Order: sequence, then C-alpha cells, then structure tokens
Amino acid sequence: MRVQGTLSDGRFAPWLLFVAAFCLRMAYLLLDYPVPPQDTADYDEIALNLLAGEGFVSRLTWFGYEMRSWRPPFYPFFLALVYGVWGYSHLAVKVVQALIGAGTVVLVWALACALCRRAALLAGGLALCYGPLVAIPAEVMSETFFCFWIALAAWFMVVAEGRRNYLLLAGVVVGLAALTRPVGLLWGPAFAIVVVWRLRGVGVRQCIWVGAAVLLVVLPWSARNWQVHGAWVPISTHGGFILARSNAFDPAWRQERGWGIAESFFHRFPSEIERDRHWYAQGKTFILEHPGYYLRLVVERFIRMWYFFRPDYNLWFMILMPFALLGLRRYCFAGNFAYLGSFVVCSTLVFSAILYGSTRFRLPLEPFFILFGAAYISDAWHDWDRRRLLAILGVVVIANLLIWWQQEPLRQLVISGLNFFELR
Repeated sequence: MRVQGTLSDGRFAPWLLFVAAFCLRMAYLLLDYPVPPQDTADYDEIALNLLAGEGFVSRLTWFGYEMRSWRPPFYPFFLALVYGVWGYSHLAVKVVQALIGAGTVVLVWALACALCRRAALLAGGLALCYGPLVAIPAEVMSETFFCFWIALAAWFMVVAEGRRNYLLLAGVVVGLAALTRPVGLLWGPAFAIVVVWRLRGVGVRQCIWVGAAVLLVVLPWSARNWQVHGAWVPISTHGGFILARSNAFDPAWRQERGWGIAESFFHRFPSEIERDRHWYAQGKTFILEHPGYYLRLVVERFIRMWYFFRPDYNLWFMILMPFALLGLRRYCFAGNFAYLGSFVVCSTLVFSAILYGSTRFRLPLEPFFILFGAAYISDAWHDWDRRRLLAILGVVVIANLLIWWQQEPLRQLVISGLNFFELR
C-alpha cells in the first residue's frame, strides 16, 4: 500500500465530486422526505432569540425556565446567520448544508489520496452516494457540520507530518467540532495516543500545539459561560443529563418517549448549573453503586450503537460494514490510518462506557469506515482473483437486499433475542 500526503494529483476530481455530491443531496432534499422531530425546535429558538437581541437562550421547551448553555454554540449561531440573511427558511439551511455535505465527500477523497492513493476514487464514489451522508443535510441538525469538522480535522492530522501550521489548523478545527458537539474533543486523546506512541517527546510537543489551538477556540465560549453562570462550564450543561439518563435501571433511551425532563424537576432545581451538577452526581453514584448493572448497560449501549435496524434497516452501512471491519483489522495501526482508527476506538469506548449507544451518533465515524472499506477493497482488487472479489461483493449485496426486503419480521426476531437479555 503506497502512502502519500498531497492533494496535487487529480486536478479535476475534487471539483467533479463536489458538484456531483451537491446535486445528489439537493435532489434528495427536494424529495422532501418527512424527518422526525429531534432537537430542531431548540436550535431554532436559540437562533431566533439571538436575532431578536435576547441572547443565547431557549425557554419554550423548558417550561419557561431559561437554558443559556444547554446547547453548544456553533449550530445555533449558524442558523442565526442563515435566518438573518435569507429570513426564517429551513430550505436555505438545507441548501447550505448540502454544500457542506458535498465538502465532506471531497474530504473523504482527499484523505484517501493521503492514505492509499489507489483507493481514492472508490472512497470518493462511496462517500458521494452513501445514503446516510446524502440524507443528513436535509435535517436541521448539527450532524452535517460535525461530520465535516471531524473529516477536516483528520485530514490536517494526516498530512501534518510535524508541521506546526497544520497542527494548529487541526486544533482550530477540533475546537470548532467541540463547539458543534462536545464529543469532538475526543480527537484530542485520539491524536495524542498516536503521536506520543510514535514520536515520544516530539509527539508531546505536537500535542501541545494542537491542544493550544483547541483552547484558543473553546475558551472564549467557556469565559462567556463563566460570565453567565458564575461557574466553570467548558461548553454546555448537557453532559450531566446524558450521564444520569444513560446510567440508570431504566435508562431514558429504552423508553418509547425518553429524555424528557419533568416540570417538577425545574421547580426543585431552578438553576441550570444546579441541575447539571445534580445529574452528574446521580450518574456517577449509580455507576459506583451498581457496577454489575453498569457493565450490562455498557454491553447494551455497544449493541445499540451498531444495531442495523434502528430506526430502519441501514442497507448502506450493512453492505459497507464487512469490508470496513476487514479494513480496520488490516490498517488500523498502519501508517496514518492510525489517526482514524484511534478516533473510531475512542468514540466507541466513550459512547458505550459513559454515554449512550445510538446509530445516529455513529454517523461521524462512517466516513472513516468508507475509507477503511475502500482501502481493503482496493488492495483486494489488486492482490486477489478479481472474479473472487466480485463474487464476494455480489453475495454481500444480494444478502443485504434480501434482509432489507424482509426487514420487519427479521427486526422482530432480533428484538425478541435482545429482549431475552432485556436489551432493547
């Protein structure tokens, strides 16, 4: 496998990919598939309050109580910018997100160019038409930007080769990812593990450069939170809630309508900081007092994160997954692939061990699965009997199409099996 680190090859490829990806995402957008309500209302309210001069605050979904740091800031500010320019228009938001989503496709191609040149065309083509990446820009949610930041941070880290300017840019992008979704900070330990393992003392200095850039991006928002609350809140007050609701005898994600907060709880803890501290204490106490049950929850969350029937059969992921897993096995610690592999491992461990497993939160990892899968298929294409590889690809596709055709009875069968262990 040949490792390279430039984007100079393929002068027209990124532009063709970008245009094709944007057109495909716009076509999907115009089909106007219904999207289940999630966090959009909260993001919208904050954005509109910003435009009205009321500051970064939401109230409507919180019984009139002010939530000033519940959400990380980047996405509400982005919505406020779009609404300020084009008026209150979800269509305008989705068009911009289609552009950002097309940019993610180009980044997948660019990463492949830097990691395994002969896999670049396949990786770009897979990212171009990969269903979840096509669909997500049509939702007024932060995932489109988060996927872009994660992929861009990976590219800067892969091509850095110790160059300080690239490392600083990587840190800036990680900071933006964290201000979009705080789990973006997982790039910190993922990067540190790789560079310190490889470079020892030099790696420590590289980590310091990246960390300094992250702090420069994040600290202004942390200072704002200190001014608002008089307490240290690095990004948001959402973490305690997630920890408590994910680690309980009946966690919220098991419930058909989970995650809601009763009005009585706001009366009991009117302060946003008090609520956050109470939830953190509740979650930590449960883990310490019920270690056996907690370990079962870890297994349950891990299964949920990869469960291919949630919310529907993910045909795209299930076709990709065998090759992605084989690619992870072969390349996880090979060259600069290690950055991607380390981030995948860190994310999986954190979501399984502390937070909650969900296919939605697997999405930022899927561009990396595309890269690992494309590298494996590309190398197999050159090293194997190609008829053998095509036969394997055909079997995987046909098997998944059959499962997709009969997904509901199979889903019920899987649920019955999971319910046997009270995993649902």
